[in-house]
Amino acid sequence: MKISSNIIIISGVTLLALTVSRTMADGPDGAQLYVDNTCVACHQAGGTGVSGTYPALKGAPVVAGDPDTLIKLILLGPEKVLPANSPKYPAPMPPVPKMSDAKIAALLTYIRATFGNGASAIDEDEVAKVRASLSQ
Repeated sequence: MKISSNIIIISGVTLLALTVSRTMADGPDGAQLYVDNTCVACHQAGGTGVSGTYPALKGAPVVAGDPDTLIKLILLGPEKVLPANSPKYPAPMPPVPKMSDAKIAALLTYIRATFGNGASAIDEDEVAKVRASLSQ
């Protein structure tokens, strides 16, 4: 039975990656980045997270909110970006500062379009601007 559930999860992730169109015609595929960077392992294919362990992306105000905050969350990690009174989780998301601006833009555009009620896209220039502001 356990093998069956693993096959279903893998099939669901594969289906998710195959059915979502690319967010940038010539750039990285945000849905594939969601899978490849293991976002899906914690936040789940449907963005629902795991109650008490990993936060949901679906319906989360930070996902549909200010794009700069979401970019900082990827670059610095949630513990350095979100307010001190935000819910804490046993395994906080690590920052991924070495991810390229194009990949961050594609990933966050996918997340915002899929789990943020169609929130606006994030472009590479916006990520570069936020990254530069953090090094000042």
